[in-house]
Amino acid sequence: MKARLSLFLSLVLTLGVAQAEPGYYGQPGYYPPHPDYEQETPATLLEDGIQRIQVFIKQKGIKDPEVLTAFLNEQMAPYFDFEYMARLVGGRFYLQLEPTLKVQFRSRLQKMFFSALGRNLGAYTDPMPRIDFIKQPRIRDYNEVEVAARVLPAQGYPIRLIFRFVRTDDGWKVYDASYNGMSAVMYYRKYFMEQVRRYGTRALLD
Repeated sequence: MKARLSLFLSLVLTLGVAQAEPGYYGQPGYYPPHPDYEQETPATLLEDGIQRIQVFIKQKGIKDPEVLTAFLNEQMAPYFDFEYMARLVGGRFYLQLEPTLKVQFRSRLQKMFFSALGRNLGAYTDPMPRIDFIKQPRIRDYNEVEVAARVLPAQGYPIRLIFRFVRTDDGWKVYDASYNGMSAVMYYRKYFMEQVRRYGTRALLD
């Protein structure tokens, strides 16, 4: 399962490298303010986040895990709703936590998620595949949509990526992503539920 998750994360980062346009952010080291999440569409937000990843790869180098994690927390965290992700991952056990412990679990989940992204970003060396970016979102309900893309590697079968957005008070945010039906939320939910069965709810925080 961990190997499959690593592949999934690598593909998410592949999408970022392939879609960005050179020079989008001007001088090296410069990142513009984050977009207005209340005004932009999920597809536009995804493109903006993708471009930030590509610029980082070009300008900063991608081998130092601490630098990678700092970049992800600074530039990518605003695109995510880790509170909603934590509720889906932790289920009823998360809802039973005290407010301060909920914050602790969300922080742990974000750290795990971005640490995995950072490791895969640092190891990324493959040539760029072709990407078909599907801008028209699929509406799940009034407050949730999916934005899809198709990765066409030089060898092998096409891979479908789906980014799930939820409408929050601050606009659209990513709460899950999947490739070929494999969901990051479901991966972490399975992991934490197994830990809870073994060690109790404290496993959400350790």
